[in-house]
Amino acid sequence: MKQHVRHLIARITDSPASLPFKWLFDGANAMEYHLLRLYWWLQGKRLPGEEERRLVKENVTFIYKSFERQAMAKRLFRSIQRYYPGARVVIADDSAEPLTIDDPNAEVILLPFNSGLSRGISAALARVQTPYVVRLDDDELLTPHTEFGCQLQFLMAHEEVDLASIVYFRAPVWAGSKSELKKYYRQTFGPQRPLKIAHMTRIDERHIVVAKPPNCFLARTAKVREVGYDSNIRMIDHNEFFYRAAGHLVSVVDERSFIFHYHNPFDAHYKRFRSDTLGDAIYIRRKHMKR
Repeated sequence: MKQHVRHLIARITDSPASLPFKWLFDGANAMEYHLLRLYWWLQGKRLPGEEERRLVKENVTFIYKSFERQAMAKRLFRSIQRYYPGARVVIADDSAEPLTIDDPNAEVILLPFNSGLSRGISAALARVQTPYVVRLDDDELLTPHTEFGCQLQFLMAHEEVDLASIVYFRAPVWAGSKSELKKYYRQTFGPQRPLKIAHMTRIDERHIVVAKPPNCFLARTAKVREVGYDSNIRMIDHNEFFYRAAGHLVSVVDERSFIFHYHNPFDAHYKRFRSDTLGDAIYIRRKHMKR
């Protein structure tokens, strides 16, 4: 069934009907996000308190890569500032039309067109001056359940852990955190990449060690720099980064925190570049062939 749906989406995206479907999908995602915010507000979930905001602002820089989705990049910036006013945000952009954000809390790094995800994240990471960094993607939005303050306090209290990741709330259908987490619980890198702390070790009541966590995380800046991103990899950096990080970084996932993720599968223009991953796959295979 899922394969049939993916095939149908691909056919629509490659057809002239892709644009109205893109608009409808964007509208549905926006409506879902605002309805969820109302639902959480009625449940008593509010914006972070003053102390959490201060702690994050003083210790954390948010970074993400933007490409051909200026509206999304600006929306994420506003979301960060809503939850953590004054927090510094560094955005690497390699769009044809350069991204501009007129705000003192934003730094936009302009790169040559279609430079790639890893190169952009590396450029943004180089500008980070705080001891902690949050890695995001431009098609995400913060929620009252994102709780970066909680992740920061967790890392401050647990020196043995370097990176705390959170789960995706995937629009337009929420499958539940347990379903989303299963793929991260299943994936290990085997005996060839042993971890410093064993996979699935529980650190506390909400954080558990995984070999490869979700790609939205708060981490110690220096430790992420030690692993680094390979700028020869344009798009599929996630698995390769954590493969190299295994045995060096200790990564956990917070089973209770999540961020709203609303990637639009009908965006034909973006998908044309995002799906260009064959070169990455060949390069990664050759790079790690001996392993």
